[in-house]
Amino acid sequence: MSTPTSSDRRAATLADPGPRYYAMLAVAGVVVFAMVYSFVTVLTQGHGITGLHNWGTDGGVPWGLDIGAFSWWSAMGVGAIALSSIIRVFGMDDYRPYARIGELLTPLAFGVGFLHIVFDLGKPFRVLNTLIYLPLQSPIAWDVILLAGLGAISVVYMVASLRADVYELSERGALPTALSPVYDALLVGYEPSETGTGEDLAWWLGALVLVFIPVVGGGVVPLLWGPLGVNINWFGAIQGPTFLAASMTTGAAAVLFVGCVLRYAYGLEDVFTDRTLRRLGAVTGAFAFTYLLGTFYEIQTGTFAADMADPNVTMRVFEGPLAPLLVLAIAAIVAPTAYLTIQHATDRFSLLGTVLLTGVMLVGILHQETWLIVGGLMYPDLLYPVGEYTPSVYEWLNLMGTTALVALVLLVFAKTLPVVSDPAEVGPDR
Repeated sequence: MSTPTSSDRRAATLADPGPRYYAMLAVAGVVVFAMVYSFVTVLTQGHGITGLHNWGTDGGVPWGLDIGAFSWWSAMGVGAIALSSIIRVFGMDDYRPYARIGELLTPLAFGVGFLHIVFDLGKPFRVLNTLIYLPLQSPIAWDVILLAGLGAISVVYMVASLRADVYELSERGALPTALSPVYDALLVGYEPSETGTGEDLAWWLGALVLVFIPVVGGGVVPLLWGPLGVNINWFGAIQGPTFLAASMTTGAAAVLFVGCVLRYAYGLEDVFTDRTLRRLGAVTGAFAFTYLLGTFYEIQTGTFAADMADPNVTMRVFEGPLAPLLVLAIAAIVAPTAYLTIQHATDRFSLLGTVLLTGVMLVGILHQETWLIVGGLMYPDLLYPVGEYTPSVYEWLNLMGTTALVALVLLVFAKTLPVVSDPAEVGPDR
């Protein structure tokens, strides 16, 4: 049996799809349709059917799972592109396949994160009004502005890194001919001799991302959240580093998860090797440990009295119905962190264990982010009644739908784009 070439590796996912591929495509499509049904139902029957209400004298909780999911997807996008940029800028060529996953995942994560903002607003025209009368005093507005900027950079970064591989596969005739106009558009102005230039452009874009990341992931938005001291845990200097740690953990876990799935689905043991998966798992565990420390300090900060807030609010949260949910979220992050760290320390690797525990970690972070948002609004101030919140079926359908939408697009990418980058391909030293 001959050794696969670099071109074979890039074309590995482009082979004719089997029944299992179409089955996954159909399931993802059905779930996306359910998300559309949820959106149309809320649009026609009113946002009140979600159970979300104004806080304060109304005793409601205005933000729930949709804002938690927005935070989670945004963190994933920030972390995925940061990880990809680190790999590319610092010339970690063994990890180039993971950089490509991060490049493809980032625009999708930002896109579906924005969908959750639309779901939370309830009506598309509210989005238009928000853009026309942009509330610059709102932390969410600045969050969206900064993420939109990073999202635009991520699209250019992805195209710059894809062009050489698209050209090579196009010349080989491995790409679907029906999409030739799309590939022609991607390759406008491209010459094979400029491959080095294209890599340089991707390198500079990656360097720009690394400068931008501390501003988006741990800078301006936490600075804006800080004055909102009436909400538990939303103030304190630790918030910025915790945001950044959450982003790196979520992004690394998502890239690791997709890498494991690609290896299993296409037999890419020589691309996503035991060694690189194990090391990336250990890095993910280190990020998760930092995130857990930040979460602990956030909770500790919540026991201090902020302006207009009662210091006992934090204790009320721990004694209320949210307490078990916090314990579950922390456990769902601690267990995978320990597993990935021990796996690396003992020089052993399990594909099934890694993908399962990484999935649990991603769910745990989503859980924790939602807990943080809901907890801050359920107990806004002891002058007001304690709010009540249970995610509605519509919010669950939204979350399942955006997850399925990302899976659906990645499935399409697998058959139309070079989603696998060759780890043996070494770029110019820097």
